[in-house]
Amino acid sequence: MLSENLKNKLISPTTKSRNLVVKVDPKYLNFVYMVIDGHGRLALPRTRSGKEGLLDLIISPDFIDDVLSILDYIKKHYDPSLEILEELGDNWMIAVN
Repeated sequence: MLSENLKNKLISPTTKSRNLVVKVDPKYLNFVYMVIDGHGRLALPRTRSGKEGLLDLIISPDFIDDVLSILDYIKKHYDPSLEILEELGDNWMIAVN
């Protein structure tokens, strides 16, 4: 699901958080949001565009593998169109623009 370059960027120990932009089928957007939010605050989800199915996930570096496992499970069992579009780094201000 992830390129080696993206995975290496995600597990970097020098960052405070990681910001992913995830695209899902818009009919599953609320489901994905609630699953991520409901897993003990592993990540902070934020809807970027409901019509386009874009979701920002601000992830603590300690939980990157957990969040990627959840996204992989959702992709396999619910929404095969789910994809990670980009990684925005540890600057959360980029994610809100």
